[in-house]
Amino acid sequence: MRGDTRIVGTVAAARMPQELLDALERIDDGRLPIAEVARRLNAEADARGRTRTSYERIRQLVHSTRELRTHSGPSRARVLLEGGAGLRTLGSVKDAMVAPRSERR
Repeated sequence: MRGDTRIVGTVAAARMPQELLDALERIDDGRLPIAEVARRLNAEADARGRTRTSYERIRQLVHSTRELRTHSGPSRARVLLEGGAGLRTLGSVKDAMVAPRSERR
């Protein structure tokens, strides 16, 4: 219909409140599809009386948090290279090799 200026759609928040960012981190285990993370997060927003977040914004945040999780510490190859270059002591290399990546420094 020409001239119809009604807005049709869903209201989405421009910024996500910290409580929903915390919920996103809790909901996304890295294995769920992003669409399912978005459904669960927006269900939580509805339950808390908050404005829903757009799928696109949730997708961006999920990619960012997953990237941070996977790169939170040096890889084992990097630890070995640093040890071989004399930048780490043997004890440091050994400790880093058995530690989870998130705890490596």
